[in-house]
Amino acid sequence: MAFTQIYINLPVADLEAAKAFYLALGGTLNPQFTDETSAQILLSDLIAVQLMTREQFSGFTKREIANGPIEAINALAAEAKDEVDRLVEAALAAGGTEPRPAQDMGWLYNRAVDDPDGHCWELMSYDPSQMPGAPE
Repeated sequence: MAFTQIYINLPVADLEAAKAFYLALGGTLNPQFTDETSAQILLSDLIAVQLMTREQFSGFTKREIANGPIEAINALAAEAKDEVDRLVEAALAAGGTEPRPAQDMGWLYNRAVDDPDGHCWELMSYDPSQMPGAPE
């Protein structure tokens, strides 16, 4: 496969509030790509979220920046159901909101949390071997 990492760029209204939210998810700040207009939060060795003020973000596109309608749902997999709950509770305490109840399908457990700017994240844990129709 040609891809080695994922970088998610998000426009934010309040950079400090956004940083607090993503740090509460267990991310770490990468000072190399952080200044007063942008902050990079590393969620893992392979996943980075680049938070940018709306003004900074607009320098990378000629398109209108969405403000309100949902355009994407990002998902992060955790090791276990209790880790999903712990991360969502930390995100809620850091200014996130939970747009819907948890879903537990037995083989898949997920919860959704919106960051302070409304960017939606699903946190999930799953066991594909328990999925209906999975080979035995």
